[in-house]
Amino acid sequence: MVQERENGLLKELDETKVNRFHGKAIFVAGMGFFSDAYDLFVISTALPIITSAAVFGSQITSTFVSGMIGAAALFGAFLGAMVFGRIADKKGRKFTYGVEMSILVVFAIISAFSVNVTMLIISRFILGIGIGGDYPISATIMSEYSNVKSRGKLVLSVFAMQGFGLLAGAVVGLVATAYLPLTESWRFMLAFGAIPAASVIYLRRKILETPRYSIEKGNTGLAKEAVEQATSHGRTQVVPSTPKAPNVSSRLNRALANKYWLFLIGTAGSWFIFDMAFYGTSVNSGAVLGLIGFGTVKGNVALSVFHIAEGNTILALAFEVPGYWIAVGLIDKAGRKLLQWAGFSGMAIIYFIFALRFTTIESDLALFVAMYGISFLVGNIGPNSTTFLLPTELFPTNIRTTSHGISAGAGKLGAGIFSFLVLTIISDYGFPVLFDLLAFLAFAGVLLTILAIKETKNMSLEQTSSLDPVMSSPMSGGSGK
Repeated sequence: MVQERENGLLKELDETKVNRFHGKAIFVAGMGFFSDAYDLFVISTALPIITSAAVFGSQITSTFVSGMIGAAALFGAFLGAMVFGRIADKKGRKFTYGVEMSILVVFAIISAFSVNVTMLIISRFILGIGIGGDYPISATIMSEYSNVKSRGKLVLSVFAMQGFGLLAGAVVGLVATAYLPLTESWRFMLAFGAIPAASVIYLRRKILETPRYSIEKGNTGLAKEAVEQATSHGRTQVVPSTPKAPNVSSRLNRALANKYWLFLIGTAGSWFIFDMAFYGTSVNSGAVLGLIGFGTVKGNVALSVFHIAEGNTILALAFEVPGYWIAVGLIDKAGRKLLQWAGFSGMAIIYFIFALRFTTIESDLALFVAMYGISFLVGNIGPNSTTFLLPTELFPTNIRTTSHGISAGAGKLGAGIFSFLVLTIISDYGFPVLFDLLAFLAFAGVLLTILAIKETKNMSLEQTSSLDPVMSSPMSGGSGK
């Protein structure tokens, strides 16, 4: 009888229509990702100022130091995703929800008041811990509260707020460089990231624990309350039992090693590969645009940075923001696996063309920006979105945030490594070698997706995390292979 009641609660949650609760959850979780993206990518506009305007007493000429400033938050995000993901499986999704945003607020402000390079790198690293912690918790909360039919769309609506964060970073960069002294404009850019993060801390602390986690811990009463809130009515009904995911050992190492290792290789590996390419180029987009001469004004750092901010705004408006929302529209129709390998394929083709014809493309700035932007567009439609969603679906409740944290952490580790290395690769070997390497990475992503990812659309979370080779879905009426 207890199991029937639990299954009835989950079935009602799976079949409810999208309502105001889901809209509020998208806002609460999405503003975190707005802030995450803002803080990660605004450094692409701020970094040229920090390295060339002698803001700490002397100009920074070391590519190692520049790389560390750009990558510090990404390395912090690697640690934050791993730690917060594990805590959320042990203590609950809402246990630390809001704490990660508090870290972001405090250290966004501290980084803006840095008095030397060391303080800036350390504060950006701790800021990154808060950013990383947001990934597994927000993604899992939205996924575990979503219905089956719209789960992909709802989870990716949260993630798509990154696009507006990217755009905000570029626009704030434009305003700051236009109206503030150069040596102060970068501080304003970094501090601004605290505002959107602060707006949702209270709301995050008020969210109820997810029904699936409450049931996992034997608290059916709390699960019932959460389902009533999520379905926008004050009653729940018991329905016949539906298949549940197989029992998984509570010991993480056994669960991952014996049952879910292939999925983890697929989610963590594809995220690692994608973020190397995406963050390696986007975090350094200001430097890339400057190196190809986009808006560079010799002897005028302020005007050069303003033009770089213009370039970042164009990339965000024309390519990055649309990519996120195209993914929202396609994800529950085309499916996760198709979008992921197709997106990786598109990236590989574009990077390969860059490597073969770089001199010709470089001579035409409009062509360069268009192709560079399209690489972000197809990446956002595909693996940037799907790598965020899949770990919430492929793993069972008791290791879901841990697995998402490992996957997101792997991504941010790859992002940090490549963001750190990109300027050195360009300096020592040139752009064609960089794009050759990016093409190879994207092609590896195609192969990994085909071999280690399975389709999850139109199935409940209990079905998507099942190990059956063929899973019948009542929503789709067919195989979920």
